[in-house]
Amino acid sequence: MHYAPTWNASGLWLVSRLVAIGAATAVAQAASLGVLNPSFESPTVPNGFPAITLIDSWQKTPDPGFPPGQWDQLSGLFENAAVGQPRHIGNADGNQVAFLFAVQGVGISQQLGDTFAAGVSYELSLGIRGGGALTPGTTFQIGLFYLDGSTPVTLGSTTVTATAEFATTTQLIEVSATTGAVAPGAPAVGKNIGVQLLAASNNGAAGIAYWEIDKVAVTAVPEPETYALAFGGALLGVAGWRRWQRSR
Repeated sequence: MHYAPTWNASGLWLVSRLVAIGAATAVAQAASLGVLNPSFESPTVPNGFPAITLIDSWQKTPDPGFPPGQWDQLSGLFENAAVGQPRHIGNADGNQVAFLFAVQGVGISQQLGDTFAAGVSYELSLGIRGGGALTPGTTFQIGLFYLDGSTPVTLGSTTVTATAEFATTTQLIEVSATTGAVAPGAPAVGKNIGVQLLAASNNGAAGIAYWEIDKVAVTAVPEPETYALAFGGALLGVAGWRRWQRSR
């Protein structure tokens, strides 16, 4: 004897499928991608050292011709000051923060294991503030890119312009850059997602000035039409299953 599910059974099946689709969609709405060393906890700054110039998983921009050894000193890691101490950052993740001197071209980047996909938009976010003699009007750029051969191609970027708040705040200021939806067939599709953080201008006055960076994150967000296609396909499947049941 061949068993044919009743409509009650199929109704339960439909509900379960819709719940599964809804759950998958909710997850897809904000998928965090794999940024390595996003809060700059590695390597650990040794006790007694104010800072180090190593930053695991991040690549420094090429030396444009500074005196030997100096370019490498312009970016690195330092330990967040203890609570109650001057320059403590109240909303930093972990115990360490990255610094990049406000010298045009000083920057760090990395390529994620994740790749750009059609129909998905991407957001890069981080926390940033100023240190030393950073002056209003000095700029910093954050962006997402892919490599065309060895040439970086920017998909989305934001230029951060320092205000007086950047040098006085005890908190990191949240900033972000977005790409918009990647078009089907775009050169970026299937390419690794790149993240770049870059001092875009020299400091506007004399004196040592730097940017403090932490909490780097990249999020992938499928566009609404991607949801609609997936949901529509599921409903077509349900309708076909019901027609098949009624024809038996």
